[in-house]
Amino acid sequence: MVDLDLSIVEQGIKDVLARQVQQKIWTWIREIKTYGGEFDDEALTWVDTFPAIWVTFQGSGTPKKTSHNKTVYPVTFVVLVGARSMRNEEAQRHGAGSDIGTFLMLKHVQNLLIGSDLSSVGVVGLDPLELGRTKTIFNTKTRNQSISVLSQEFTTQYTITASDRDREEEATDAYIHRINVDYHFMPDDGIKDESDLIELQEN
Repeated sequence: MVDLDLSIVEQGIKDVLARQVQQKIWTWIREIKTYGGEFDDEALTWVDTFPAIWVTFQGSGTPKKTSHNKTVYPVTFVVLVGARSMRNEEAQRHGAGSDIGTFLMLKHVQNLLIGSDLSSVGVVGLDPLELGRTKTIFNTKTRNQSISVLSQEFTTQYTITASDRDREEEATDAYIHRINVDYHFMPDDGIKDESDLIELQEN
């Protein structure tokens, strides 16, 4: 049985991205990690890791129940790309010289993840990733350098199977296929005199 959860999907996205670094296809990236609130750090130490990519879970859509124990679970993950430039504000988006910009980083991420079901890294049961909205998170100049961070949403879904419902159904089926009958002979003294377990025939 497929047993996906959010951590498996998030790690799968990171693994697909990391493969590009391991195979020396993306030689420009310095760090790929799960987003942990780095942008709340006013010291901006996270800028030193640029160019960098973060992956994070954003939220779910409305789940849809498809059977007594199966629910389709739509989810959205966000990939953030960050770059910096000592040149100017435009260079951190467009790139300049050997420095990659966030626009090109975004293009690489989109081309890699659109339509991927993450099966290449062992994830099973996930619908292909679909492209969502793109937003600007940072586009500013600080510490004598320009920084840019863009976020890209990816939507997908998988089916959650409630295994406990399976056990409940099995128990219910077993119960309705067998009926226990107690016999009390008259005069009834409140104590059963005989009992039978009757097997019901399935239609």
